[in-house]
Amino acid sequence: MLRIILTLIITFSIAYSEESLGKRLFIKYSCGSCHDINRRLVGPSLIEIAKRYGKSEKAIERVARLIINPQPSNWPGFAYMPPFKIPFEEAKALARYVLVEAPEEAKKEKKKSIEEELDLELQMH
Repeated sequence: MLRIILTLIITFSIAYSEESLGKRLFIKYSCGSCHDINRRLVGPSLIEIAKRYGKSEKAIERVARLIINPQPSNWPGFAYMPPFKIPFEEAKALARYVLVEAPEEAKKEKKKSIEEELDLELQMH
């Protein structure tokens, strides 16, 4: 029994450590209730945000400042995003997830989905 518990703890620890700080903050602050990677919800999709701002360090810092102090005029037609009074380093990690990591995740998922669909199609012939 102890062995099973230790295995579960180690497995959870490994899975948790594989998630970036930005992704953990995205979950912690419930950003997903307004933002999805691929589609518009209450706010723009992460893909839209990444396309607008880019992936540079300067873009990450700019978006981090906007997370802390949003400017509603940046995204007309969307609900007002409340300010997040979080440390700048956390905001940067969150911005890095939004601009860089989430779009990469979406690409990998899309590629995986296409590969699975092709595999299923081949199995049916």
